Amino acid sequence: MVEEIDLYLRKSKVVRDQEKRDLTSVGTQEELGRRWAVANNYRVRHVWVDNLSAWSDIVRPEFDGALNAILLGEVKALWCFAMDRFTRKGVDEIGPVLGRARVVFDYEGLDSSNERDRQWIINRAEQAREYSLRLSYNIRTTKEFQRSRGMWLGDAPYGLKVDGPLTRKLKHSADWPTVERIVGMIAAGTSGRQTCIVLNDEGVPSPNGGRWQSSTVSRMLNNPVYEGWQVTNQRGAPGNGTVYRNAEGQRVGVLAEGSDPIPSDLLAKARSVLSGHLPIKPVRKGQPRTVHVLTGLTRCTGCLGALPCEGRSHVCSAHKIGKGCPRPTSVMRTALELYVRNRWVSRLSAAEDDDPLLPAVAERYGALQDPRTTAEAREAWAAVEAAERGVERLVQQMAAGMYEPPFDAHLPALQAEARAALLVAKARAAKAAPSVVDLTLLREAETAQQMWDSADVALRRDLARVAIQRIYVSKAAGHCKGFDGDSRVTIVWHGEADPMIRTAPASQ
Repeated sequence: MVEEIDLYLRKSKVVRDQEKRDLTSVGTQEELGRRWAVANNYRVRHVWVDNLSAWSDIVRPEFDGALNAILLGEVKALWCFAMDRFTRKGVDEIGPVLGRARVVFDYEGLDSSNERDRQWIINRAEQAREYSLRLSYNIRTTKEFQRSRGMWLGDAPYGLKVDGPLTRKLKHSADWPTVERIVGMIAAGTSGRQTCIVLNDEGVPSPNGGRWQSSTVSRMLNNPVYEGWQVTNQRGAPGNGTVYRNAEGQRVGVLAEGSDPIPSDLLAKARSVLSGHLPIKPVRKGQPRTVHVLTGLTRCTGCLGALPCEGRSHVCSAHKIGKGCPRPTSVMRTALELYVRNRWVSRLSAAEDDDPLLPAVAERYGALQDPRTTAEAREAWAAVEAAERGVERLVQQMAAGMYEPPFDAHLPALQAEARAALLVAKARAAKAAPSVVDLTLLREAETAQQMWDSADVALRRDLARVAIQRIYVSKAAGHCKGFDGDSRVTIVWHGEADPMIRTAPASQ
């Protein structure tokens, strides 16, 4: 009776050297495996194929399938082209299968059915592991050196290009004027969506050559490279990219001489418009833009991401665009707005004179009351919100382990920088606010409710933000009937710590 054998084939997505085994395609590997099976009186039962690294933490589903087939006794033999095609994690992965099945490594000429080869297989597996560790270390240290010299390692961002293979600095490309135009339009009060409409109507291609999307504009404006800084995407760091810090904890410039970045104050203003902390101008004169009261304040508790209003409901944005959320939230807009209105009225009317909420309310409400300072105060408080987001990102990065040793050496400087930015922003906001503010109307339940109910959408947005810092909404439990705000909604008021931000221990 002909016995069965499985073939495991793998090729890395990136060829790292020029050795023969790395240049052998999956198709060639399969042909060699089938020849071996015929020559040794085996019938190929299944072919497992991965196009992934043998060392990466990324799950290799086909490799797991090949191992499970052996461990469950579904097949008694496994062929692999070469040891490092099978694993670069050493005896930890090769050991469990040696006693369960015949394992053949064609390139090395090793066969576990031969007793003398078993020790060789273990030794070669450990050698492959050592090689992989050394290779990873060399790549990691080389990239760190290049980043510290301001060399750009990946594809150039939109509007920029690499000036040469040796310096790898970034300089303006033909699309740079479009970057400047986008930032200028949004900083002037044009929404991200309307900016995309204008660019698409004019036939301006997006970075991928297609149509512009709001998410593309948002990623662009939040990328530190447009301020001239080197960027890194460290594992565990929230967001699309963070400012790179060298061994001394300093930022590193990445733009070539003669290529100026977008001014930081202009980018900060554009980011505040996108995040809803500065008003968006009407699309046409006399026709105010339709907005939703709570968009910008709401967050999904499943992923802590944005929960904007889509049609009649607030929907988790990560889930909507396919990024994934463990417990995506969806809630009717009218039900949530009514619940927040009631909580807003009761919270303000119940506040005592020493309540830490009142000073924050006074500063923000004063800006709404004095038309001479409204624009200045809005910009000032938008800067405060941006600085608070900077502190929030730092806390999240600490909790995610981004500043574990040896990177903890940078932490004191980063904390001081974030605190200083927040203090400067608050000082500017305090200067822009009126010196005396009467909160009587807000502290009486009846008048506060009348003020809210009679306000248009734009004013309700302002009134909500006078007292509310953030609103977290959780997914409904089971098939509940009706909206239970008390169990699903957490409102973070100004003057309170955000309970949803994981804290990390301070640097010693």
